[in-house]
Formats: sequence, structure tokens, C-alpha cells
Amino acid sequence: MAHDSIARPPMKHETLVFERRFRSSPRAVFAAYADVEARARWSAPSDATAVVYSVSDFRVDGVDRFRCGDKTNLQFEGTVRYADIVENERIVYSEVISTTDMKLSVSLVTWEIVPDQTGSRLVVTDQIASFVGDDMIAGSRVGMNAALDNLVALLERAPVPERDVTLR
Repeated sequence: MAHDSIARPPMKHETLVFERRFRSSPRAVFAAYADVEARARWSAPSDATAVVYSVSDFRVDGVDRFRCGDKTNLQFEGTVRYADIVENERIVYSEVISTTDMKLSVSLVTWEIVPDQTGSRLVVTDQIASFVGDDMIAGSRVGMNAALDNLVALLERAPVPERDVTLR
């Protein structure tokens, strides 16, 4: 087997844990994820970035496909495959982030939504393997923190309508 002579950054692993509290119910937090239009709004980490979904199939074994990055250059491609969904309680998925010619990272992501005294608590655990070194992990940390802050702000400002989600 031939090996490239091009030096690649070493693969890095890390487990990132994020926690947020909401004055909204677990049902409202879950609805804000399940609604792909709402998710596209809050998941972009800044006003200069965008997340654009081309496919959204929010169900166990369903797949989402999206492009993300600077609004003028959506250079990253993402594929999410849902492994487990329990309405209003948890979402578990794998996520692959790549460019046209290179796989950048693979993650196992778990969202746990728990009712508490004031609304709900969300714990997101991202077990990430980066194939391009520490920068991808740092970017994931910054991006998820910003996205979750956006989600908190969205639910404080104009909650996503709580509705029953049909999981096919």
C-alpha cells in the first residue's frame, strides 16, 4: 500500500460538552431543532455565516445534508445521520464535515433535554475526531457555543411553535 508523502496533521479526538438552560419547555427546545427552517436560523454562528439545508429527514435513520461557512462561500459540506430520537428528550446523530476534496471531521453528537424548575436544561455532547488537527476541534467548540447562544436568544424572543413532531 502506497502512502502519500504529503504531511498531514495528526488526527485529534476530543469530547466537547455544552450546557444551556431555557425558560422554555423541553417540547419547545425539541421543536426548535426539529424545525429545519428554525435550525438553519439559529445554527449559523454569526451574521456573516450561513447554514443551508438541501435535505432534511428528521427521523431515526434519516439524513440531513447542508452546506455552511461564510455567506459568500459555503465551503463546508455536512451530513447528519440520526441514530436515535426520543421526542422532547433526546437526539443522537453522527455528523461528517468535509470540503469537496477532504473529510475534516466525524462526530457523534447527543442532545439531552431535561425539564427543570424554570423550563429545561440542554446538554449537548460532541465526541469529535478531527482529521485536520486542533483547528477543527476549536472551530466546533466556537461554532456550537455560538449556535446554542443563538438558540437561547431565539426561544427567549420568539419561541418556535410547540407542535407534535411526526417521527416517521
